[in-house]
Amino acid sequence: MAVIATHRVNAMTSTAAAFPLWPLLILALLIALGWRQSRDRLVQPKTLVRLAVIMLALSLYGVASAFGVQALPLLAWAAGLSAVLTLGRHALAPRILAREGMAVRLQGSWLPLALMLGIFADKFVLGVAAGVGSPVVHEAWFVAAASLSFGLFSGAFAARAAAVRRAVSAAAA
Repeated sequence: MAVIATHRVNAMTSTAAAFPLWPLLILALLIALGWRQSRDRLVQPKTLVRLAVIMLALSLYGVASAFGVQALPLLAWAAGLSAVLTLGRHALAPRILAREGMAVRLQGSWLPLALMLGIFADKFVLGVAAGVGSPVVHEAWFVAAASLSFGLFSGAFAARAAAVRRAVSAAAA
């Protein structure tokens, strides 16, 4: 019994030693960015649009690099994106407290942190599964679920940016 326990400890120690440091640094950065967005802040709508475009591009690149440019992952990603833009655009819209020139004062929210952590968790699980050579990464259900999830999360950023743009445009008219 002691031999098995020692083997498990050695396996866990070697796995932890082989784990790269950069995902923890990215996680710390995401937490800091999310915490910052939990406070009321002044934001340029174009900044939110840029963030949404970056998240969409990174998400689509992640899907294509993980699963290839194939119909199933791209359609699942597009379905997630479309679902959020269609069904979640009002629910995900940040609350605008005031308009100040071309900027808006947004109420703080923990939603951006949750979205960023969701994307991080998806990417992390996918990376670990691929890194250990798990056959699940080649299963159609996994490919579709992961791609759909990336589309949903990145689409949420796009829905939030579009809602702010609409509000600013309506107020300007």
